[in-house]
Amino acid sequence: MRLLVPACSLLIVLILAAFQPAHAQQNFQEYYDREYGYLFKYPATWKLQPLPEGDAGKDIRLTLQGPNNSSFMVIIDRTLTVKKTEFENPADRTQRVGEMMQQTITQIYQSISANIKALDMKVGERRDLSNDVGVKYYVATFHTMKGGKPIIVAGIHAFPFDRDYSINFTMTSFWNPSATQENEMLTEVFNSFRLMGEPPTSSGAVKPPADKPESR
Repeated sequence: MRLLVPACSLLIVLILAAFQPAHAQQNFQEYYDREYGYLFKYPATWKLQPLPEGDAGKDIRLTLQGPNNSSFMVIIDRTLTVKKTEFENPADRTQRVGEMMQQTITQIYQSISANIKALDMKVGERRDLSNDVGVKYYVATFHTMKGGKPIIVAGIHAFPFDRDYSINFTMTSFWNPSATQENEMLTEVFNSFRLMGEPPTSSGAVKPPADKPESR
């Protein structure tokens, strides 16, 4: 069975954004993409760059630069259409979504870890966020670097029902547990992503990955 998982283009998420200072108070804006049916909010002081679809970057929908070399990307991946009827049975859905998560970790996050020459990759929380709008799940990974701060790469991967694409909302950030205000802001932006027709939710919060590493 072919699993519906986004492919190689997600590696570009590792292009880290330029530094921007954090602010004590932020005005948030909402970004709506009516063509692909998703939205999220972000601080007005951050630099959001929509990208036109074309041969050079047909999968990258937009980039968002946050503070201290943090960045977000939305990547559209053309895939097989996900039918709602295929996920109506709870047991079947749990198994299929679990397989999709594992393939995402193998194909995407382990490739990223190798690309940035990380010494180790640990998988933190992974969570099924699927609902009546589509299949949706969250993965967070923690990458240990030689002579530098660890890097967190996390993503919400959404497959709207009866559409021939997936939407991947990814975050890359240096791990700095003492930067409380910045971490809360990154978490708020990350959690704000949702498909149109889906109610706001706090599910999918960015958290430090677990201590136990998975095999690479």
